[in-house]
This record gives sequence, structure tokens and C-alpha cells, in this order.
Amino acid sequence: MPAWKKSFRKLPPFVQGALEALEGTDVKVLSGKIVKSSEVSDGLYASIGLTEESLFQGSEWETIPSPNAGKSSKRNVEGWVEVRKDLPKYTKYFYHDIQNFGDGSRYGWSTVAIPREVYERDEYPPYLFHVVVSVQEEIRPGEFTVVFSIDEVFSKDSSSFHDDSFFAINLLQEVTGTCGVVRAENPRFVFTSEIDWELFPPGNIDEVAEAVAAGRSNIPIDTVKERLELFEKFEPKEYLRGLGGNDYYIGAKYADDLVAFENLKYGNALYVLYAEWQELSQRPRSELLKLPSSKLDRIVHTVGWEGRFAVLMQRELKERGVRIRIGRNMRRRRR
Repeated sequence: MPAWKKSFRKLPPFVQGALEALEGTDVKVLSGKIVKSSEVSDGLYASIGLTEESLFQGSEWETIPSPNAGKSSKRNVEGWVEVRKDLPKYTKYFYHDIQNFGDGSRYGWSTVAIPREVYERDEYPPYLFHVVVSVQEEIRPGEFTVVFSIDEVFSKDSSSFHDDSFFAINLLQEVTGTCGVVRAENPRFVFTSEIDWELFPPGNIDEVAEAVAAGRSNIPIDTVKERLELFEKFEPKEYLRGLGGNDYYIGAKYADDLVAFENLKYGNALYVLYAEWQELSQRPRSELLKLPSSKLDRIVHTVGWEGRFAVLMQRELKERGVRIRIGRNMRRRRR
């Protein structure tokens, strides 16, 4: 196990002082230390892939720390939930697959929505922060200077700046035994965390996909087409592309209070956003994905997620005057 302090209950004084001294709004969580080859061979940095084979000058990579490394690492991958029993209950729909007429092998299965009164839940999706490891030089035999950082830029203007940066600081501390903050002035890091949304009219899927991915070589075009084909089944008014820092989104707008989107960098869930789209859509990813569950549905990409999305869209569009009939191909009919 690591021989260092794994987390902080509050910002340590040296980090707080560095934050107060930083100019500008964009902050990078970054720190360096001397790493001994004996520590690496003992497995102290195994959770971030730092091994004897990778410990050489000029070696650099990024990775999501193993969830087994500690509390922060586990939450970084899996997220967490806090039940708000201090707030009143509201109606929430849950989706289940049931056998038709009691015999799924003969009559097939259907997905049904069941309403329940539940407490508000603050659902914190996984940050999925990557740790960037950069081996600088060997200063003495078996001792290397290594820079560790989080692959995110944090804006002081964000209302979630403290929570997000504090989480990143604890994550870096947990897996490396060091942490710190610097001004994000390196050209590779200068960008805002705010999402910039662009609208595209519906049309030929291939043409829309090319427009959405234009100028972004890191956007997976095949995934874009798959999502557009799914969104198209429900005839969106507009398609969306959202860019912000390292994040890039693809989405579809069905009404001012009904938007579906996915972060293509992480690709682990689809989000359906309801009220206050114009205002909420401009928030950084960290804030957007922490919205109360009454304003957001998160559909994790597990088996059958497309069906759960279809049932959710059927209900939401029906409430807006559009009736949907879901068949084998999730075809839609208006009445």
C-alpha cells in the first residue's frame, strides 16, 4: 500500500495558498516528485501504470486510475449517490423488461415504465479523470523526476470549481502521493471548461455526421453515426454538437425542454435533459452532470439501454402531444 497520505478533508494550506496566488481563471491540477525505481518495483504506482518498464526519460501516457486504488479512484470510475431525505419526494419512472403474456420465449418481452414516489437523489456521475504521467529525467541512478497531472482544466468562474478541483486534488494525491495546482498557461491546456453548443438541421445522416465531426479528428465518426441513427427514430428538430475543453458531445433537440446528448469522450451513458435547456446547456460538464435527478435522466450503456431510451422518449414525447408506437424497429407514428 502507498506510504503517503491518501486524501484531505479540506484543501491543504500549501494548495490553498497556491490557488490564491494564481492569476487568471483556468487552473491545472499538477505536481511533480522524485520517484525511486525501488518504489516502482514495490508497486506503489501500479494503479496508474507506472512500472519499471515505463520508468525512463521521455516516457509519457495517460490512464484512468484503477478503482481499487482507493475511495477517490473508485468514485472517479463508478460515481456515487447521496439520497436527499431533507427534500420532498417526487414521481420517478423506473423501467423494467417483462414477459408478454407470461411467456417471453413465445410472445417476446416488453419494456414498461413504473412510477414511484422517491426522494431526490444527488447522483454524481463518474468524473473519469485521467492521470497524465510524464517521466522527465534521471537525476541520480534509480531516481527520476516525474510530473503527474489531471487531464482537465478547472475554471474559477464555475460554481463547482471547489468541488471538482478538490476531487481532482484528492485523486492525484491518492495515486501518486503528491498534488498541487498551477496556472493553465501551457498552450496545450488553455481552454475554458464551458460547453459551446452548435446546432445542425436534420438531414442525411452521413452529411450531418461529417458536419458534427468536422475539424475534430478525435471524434469517433462511427459512434456519431450510431447515435444520430438512434436520435433520428424520434425525429428531432435539430442536432447538437457541444465542444468544451477536452469534452465533445453529440445530441438531439426535440423540444425546448427535451434534449438527449452523450459525451463522446467517455461514451458510458446517454443523458436526457428537461427544463431550462437554454441556461443549463451552457454549464461545464462537471456541473451539467450533477443536475438533480428530477431534471435529468442518465441511461447507462448496459444491455438493453436503447430500449430504455425508447420507452423514456415515448413517455416524454407523448406528454408533449406526440404519440409513439415502439415496434421491432422502434418506428414512430403521430396522431
